[in-house]
Amino acid sequence: MSTDNNDTSSAASWDLTSLISPYLDLHMMFPLLEYVDSLISSGAIPYSTSDVAAARLNLLRPTHMVDYAMDIYRELHGQDADIPVEMEEQKKKVLEKLEVLKAEAGCKAFEDLCQNEELRTKFVKAGEWNIATISQKTELGITAEVIETYRQLAKFNFDCGDYRTSLGMLNNIISLHAVAPLPKDTSDDEEDIDDDRELAKKQQQQQQQQQH
Repeated sequence: MSTDNNDTSSAASWDLTSLISPYLDLHMMFPLLEYVDSLISSGAIPYSTSDVAAARLNLLRPTHMVDYAMDIYRELHGQDADIPVEMEEQKKKVLEKLEVLKAEAGCKAFEDLCQNEELRTKFVKAGEWNIATISQKTELGITAEVIETYRQLAKFNFDCGDYRTSLGMLNNIISLHAVAPLPKDTSDDEEDIDDDRELAKKQQQQQQQQQH
């Protein structure tokens, strides 16, 4: 029995959760705490599952992961426990904000454009897959303001714990900055320069003839 206690104490001494947690994003803490829970279940560390659940619930407060927070609350207080009013209010506000962001017509237009591989590829090859050029195509209904709202929606999805959707949206935004506009065709400018040089040469020759 004493050997088992020594083993769990030794494992706990190697746990770096409290040491590294101040440097991690909140969303990186949740899988880490789930791993800690698995160690507790296996008897590897002598921590309290209630303490870990309480810590997880506290970390969830500034996020929009309200359903997850409600699950943890019931884990702590029982499945029949009444959810606090403030949690219900927070969930209502989160859903309302999400609907407002999704209601932006341009966001759906941009998402549809990103899913249209044929048209997207055409824009990329033409050097037109960038905010400046796309916003000039008024028929698309996509402006710089729309892209900003789309970014806010991506961040909101991340805060709600919808990491997969958020990742896809952020990749769409980043792609707009990865394709630079095609360089301006300078052939006309070069022809103008050649004409100016030819004119200057003729004027110089005329001046020399007049001097003689």
